[in-house]
Amino acid sequence: MPSPVVVLGAGGRTGAECVSALEQQGKPVRAVVRDPAKYKQSLGSARQGVEVVAGDVGSTDSLRQALKGCSDVIFAASGSGYFSAREVDCEGVKKVVEVCKEQGGKHVVLVSSCLVSPHNRWNPIRIMLNNSRWGLMDSKFEGEEALRRSGVPYTIVRPAGLTTAPAGQAKLVAKQGDKGAGRVSRADVAAVCVAALSDPAAKNVTFELLGSSDNDSPPPLAQQLASLFRGLKPDAPVA
Repeated sequence: MPSPVVVLGAGGRTGAECVSALEQQGKPVRAVVRDPAKYKQSLGSARQGVEVVAGDVGSTDSLRQALKGCSDVIFAASGSGYFSAREVDCEGVKKVVEVCKEQGGKHVVLVSSCLVSPHNRWNPIRIMLNNSRWGLMDSKFEGEEALRRSGVPYTIVRPAGLTTAPAGQAKLVAKQGDKGAGRVSRADVAAVCVAALSDPAAKNVTFELLGSSDNDSPPPLAQQLASLFRGLKPDAPVA
């Protein structure tokens, strides 16, 4: 049986979409949440190939158990409390990196955000998000940097503003340079995260993900995913 893909933060809206996207492709999933009983029905019950387990990105020992024997990791967790961003979005990523280096052989896909880069520090949207949870965007960027310098294979997806639209309703655009924002559906983000796990062109790449506002009908989602990462530049080494 294939090794499972771990989804950290599976109880959140983006994490739950990642679980669904993996399930739809017939990939075994280990959905990691703090309280499995809370998500037994929504994530585990009667869902093919989905295992719901307890785990906390704030605990290295917890992560060792949650990631044991897995093939890849999607980090979709994000702090929910006002002062939780540093613990989850920064230190949580560092702990996942530590465990992945110990266990080896894992590709980490990190769900971050547009506008996290320091050159956007005076962007009004970034300021608002940074204040909505204390230091959220600063913590996300520091978590990104820890992953980039880790030596662990990775993909960093920076979604634009998230919507609840179904997957495949917009033309997806991947950009680099963190110079703007827009909108994209959580379901499309999940589909891109799953596609990144198996596409060599997504390895060691950071990019922003937006849904185009063009009124034309988009190509089928599978077709878009097959070419989305082409032309993206791998990240420069981080000192």
